[in-house]
Amino acid sequence: MSMITLKKNKKRKSGLKMEEMFDTYDKNGRFLGIKPKSFCHGDNPKCFHKAVWIWIVNDKGELLIQKRAACKKHHPNKYGAPSAGHVSAGETLLEACVRETQEELGLSTKPDDYVFWGEMLIEETNEFAETYLLKTSAKVSDMTLQEEEVAMVKYLTYDEFVSLIHSKEFCVGFKNYNNWICERMKTYLETKK
Repeated sequence: MSMITLKKNKKRKSGLKMEEMFDTYDKNGRFLGIKPKSFCHGDNPKCFHKAVWIWIVNDKGELLIQKRAACKKHHPNKYGAPSAGHVSAGETLLEACVRETQEELGLSTKPDDYVFWGEMLIEETNEFAETYLLKTSAKVSDMTLQEEEVAMVKYLTYDEFVSLIHSKEFCVGFKNYNNWICERMKTYLETKK
């Protein structure tokens, strides 16, 4: 298992930051319009937005996970998907994958590096979780972490990953999703498909 806390990526812009805007959808995926993040994360937005959840596997078949930064509003200091984030209004899913991987991990990728694994509606967060696989030869030491998002990353064996994802140390507490990603990852590691 490789683990290291790395050099930090401090690409924060000065000045006022505009609120993120999201494309919104009904439960069936029909586009409804554009709304600010605060609305989408409100108590009862009656709409859904999209997020990309990127699972990363190295050449040895180890799975990368991240520990969220202590300053995160939700799930600080918890482990989670190695790269994940909201899809901005007007952005494609693959553009969001490339952007999030670059921002959070400092890895340069291309849209065709990602393999779509599926979509799951997560009603607790009003999100469509758009799940992707990224295969990489990158070592932990090749990564530059975004300090306001990521505290550290490490590679795990499949068994270590399964144990962690079902523990209280892992931030995504959606049992159906966690079970699905474990099965999907097991199938991939056994067949490389």
